[in-house]
Amino acid sequence: MKKIALILAAALLPVIAAGAAGADEVVRSFRQQIPIAKAHKVHLDFPVAELHVDPGAGDQVGLDVKVKCREKTGRCADAAHDLKLVYDNSGDVFKIEMKRFPKWHGSKNLQIVARITVPRDLALKAELGVGEMNVHGIAGDLTLDLGVGQVNVDLPKEAIASVDLDTGVGEASLIAAGRRYQSSGLVSKELSWDKGTGRSKVKVDCGVGEIDVVLK
Repeated sequence: MKKIALILAAALLPVIAAGAAGADEVVRSFRQQIPIAKAHKVHLDFPVAELHVDPGAGDQVGLDVKVKCREKTGRCADAAHDLKLVYDNSGDVFKIEMKRFPKWHGSKNLQIVARITVPRDLALKAELGVGEMNVHGIAGDLTLDLGVGQVNVDLPKEAIASVDLDTGVGEASLIAAGRRYQSSGLVSKELSWDKGTGRSKVKVDCGVGEIDVVLK
């Protein structure tokens, strides 16, 4: 299957929180289930977002992406309609990428909320420039890279062999086997743990911000 550009639905939708003053408008949205095909790994790449990744049923990747603005019109809305969500499931790596995110004008009030489900045992790599990354229940190898923001991860302890956390400026914490490990500071800090009984490796890098990982 060749690379396909997913055109986010252009219809204007009502405010999710009815009656809430200043609530963000969902300007565009997209929802689809896509076969994993021959891929052995999923690679997500978002410039700015609130990203949630959870295990899904079957051999499919589920996408539920909402683009929000404080107003239906103006620079933010124009920028929202210019965004493209692109996927490629033709090879060993299933790639999903958000393109055309504005660098300057129109980005201030633009918010992307992405909820993605992937096969539980598949390897996952996720890259996020700025925002919040939440990953739950994944049992395969996990590599997360965040520029600025917060990473929250909880994983099945029986699937994990090792955890490596690296923060440039900020804090990193790990709860594993009933113990809490923590590092913090203004200079790059690393936290490593390799006492797991599983097979999967977890690596999380955050330039500026906070990493919280729980094995349960």
